[in-house]
Amino acid sequence: MTQPDFTLEHIFDNITELPTFPKVVNQALDLLEQPNTTVDELAEVIRYDQAITANVIKITNSAHFGLPQQVTSLDTALALLGQKQIREILMASAALPYLSKPIYGYGLKASDLWAHSIGAAIVAEVVAEYCGNEDPAVLFTAALLHDIGKIVLNLYVGARLEEIALIARQEEITFPEAEWRVLGGDHAVIAADLLTIWEFPHEIVRAIRCHHDPDLYVQRPLYAMLAISNILTVQLGIGVGTDGFRNKISPDLLDVLELGREDYHILVAKSLAAYGKASDLLAMCEEN
Repeated sequence: MTQPDFTLEHIFDNITELPTFPKVVNQALDLLEQPNTTVDELAEVIRYDQAITANVIKITNSAHFGLPQQVTSLDTALALLGQKQIREILMASAALPYLSKPIYGYGLKASDLWAHSIGAAIVAEVVAEYCGNEDPAVLFTAALLHDIGKIVLNLYVGARLEEIALIARQEEITFPEAEWRVLGGDHAVIAADLLTIWEFPHEIVRAIRCHHDPDLYVQRPLYAMLAISNILTVQLGIGVGTDGFRNKISPDLLDVLELGREDYHILVAKSLAAYGKASDLLAMCEEN
């Protein structure tokens, strides 16, 4: 019996077999773009997906979002939240089922992938605020989903991930570079393709595509902010797997964001503090 041809083309041919991103979330996000949308209209769309509704309520009650009271209904949650918070909670609610699975080829338990993804999103909020980003919810979404390509690679070429890890160690190159060597692409390319199929905005798709490439992520501030959010999350040891601590960092990364070394150290401290307040949010992986 011959081995299947696990090439990047094979993955692209079969990537549509993955479950689609929840339609109710996309519908709700579209409603949020309309200035006259009411809480009732928003709730009417979301409540038809029981899993998303349950996750919205759980995530809303996380200390990270700082509401003055615990909520038990979707309507109350939406009424108490700002638009930015609703966007972030919807994204986290939809992403939780995807990001709460083990990825053995990357040495990640289910809790590791969720911790790294939500950790990067929390760090991205810190980076966005510090850098004066006008649309932090976009960066939050990009950071939350930046490693979703690992799920796809684990599903379709999991048997080759040990080979990739070995090449990275032996040749002292980054894990994405080893992915390119073996597969002709990396998990960022796969993520970008998947999110394009899911009809995510181009700026989010492109930022995720660039987040491991020092030549690309310095091209725009959004890309640079996602890259630095990921690097900070890795350096803080949050959900680090086989590919951790092997990042190439562009010497121009801080310059693009007009940051100095002192700013970077401040971001480390602020990120660690923000992450420390999110223990209940991280624990949701185990509850899901």
